Amino acid sequence: MSESEIVSNIQNGSADGKTLVFTAGMSNWTPLADVPQLATHLAGGQATVLPVLPGRTAHEIDFTIEGSEMQYVEVELDPGESAVAEAGGMMYMTSGIAMETIFGDGSESQQAGLLDKLLGAGKRLLTGESLFMTVFTNSGSGKQRVAFAAPYAGKILPMDLSELGGELICQKDAFLCAAKGVTIGIAFQEKIGVGLFGGEGLFFALLTGPGRVWLQSLPLSRLADRIYKAAPQTGGRRQGEGSILDHAFGLGNLIDGR
Repeated sequence: MSESEIVSNIQNGSADGKTLVFTAGMSNWTPLADVPQLATHLAGGQATVLPVLPGRTAHEIDFTIEGSEMQYVEVELDPGESAVAEAGGMMYMTSGIAMETIFGDGSESQQAGLLDKLLGAGKRLLTGESLFMTVFTNSGSGKQRVAFAAPYAGKILPMDLSELGGELICQKDAFLCAAKGVTIGIAFQEKIGVGLFGGEGLFFALLTGPGRVWLQSLPLSRLADRIYKAAPQTGGRRQGEGSILDHAFGLGNLIDGR
């Protein structure tokens, strides 16, 4: 186990000052607290916990991720709890779930007034996203469930913003859903050259918490871009296939009937 892995275990609470370690130069197993380069990562023998952003709260909701190549996430909502998702992302829901279409993301910061809501929706429109999002709220008396899925292959990644410093930047269409209270904004690539020629674009989704979000590992824009570039009708060609004769004289395309 490397030093970085040990530090990671300290931070997530699976290792503390009493954990025994051994490495080259030691005569015996030694408590972690007695190893200077590792002891500096201890905080009174407790795991390091990132502080929650002041004045921000988000609903704590349980979830399960099902499937392999085509995954979906099912979230369990207690009475009064809500989840927010892009329009059209819902797969199924139980009868006690109430849906509401809203401007922006429904976070507390955007409920201050109409101007804030219009500003948040305008930012989404600027980046090519929908003006609206959907909030799913448990309006019943017991636990209710709602599931969200992407319409294409890939994995769903759960991310806890409180463990990531309260912010996460991702591709715009990588966002699937989140606990209500998470702000879904935009981040601008200040280096224009990087945005234009680096292939990542100028705008990203900026997720601000605390709260849990679920991302898609294969955004539709990237999947569509790869398919478009590989299509013969658009001048695409095989990548990494064939011999030098295929690339020099086009024999591969001739055999394929292109």
